[in-house]
Amino acid sequence: MDRKMAPKSVIKRLDNLLHKRCKAAALTTKNIGETTEKAALVFLLEQGLKLLETNYYSRYGEIDIVMADGKVIVFIEVRYRKNNAYGGGATSITRNKQQKLIKTANHYLQHHKANVECRFDVIDMSPAELSATKKNQPFHFNWIKNAFISV
Repeated sequence: MDRKMAPKSVIKRLDNLLHKRCKAAALTTKNIGETTEKAALVFLLEQGLKLLETNYYSRYGEIDIVMADGKVIVFIEVRYRKNNAYGGGATSITRNKQQKLIKTANHYLQHHKANVECRFDVIDMSPAELSATKKNQPFHFNWIKNAFISV
């Protein structure tokens, strides 16, 4: 993920993707996923969190964004839904997905020799036209802190 991309350029790219002003072939699930993760990252940086890592992989799975909120390590899953017909993005995080995230987070903590408090957050995103957000922001962000716990 390009960490130097300015928030305005992320928003412009997202706006182009979501309003189909780009070529149809360029609009893929992967492109939308990468773009929404960048938008979520910008949103979280604006909230005062500090970036530690993006797309952390282990044999158990992947964590979209790893950030620090003070002394707490935050593992963040980004979910996007273009409509809420089947529920929001957060409802798509199954118990199985939670277990994969927990195992991957444990791997991260062991690999970085970190013995600190951590939490699991979800950024549930939808297009701004489904909500009453500002016109210059293409997404509505629903930040769910402590979305689930590790047992």
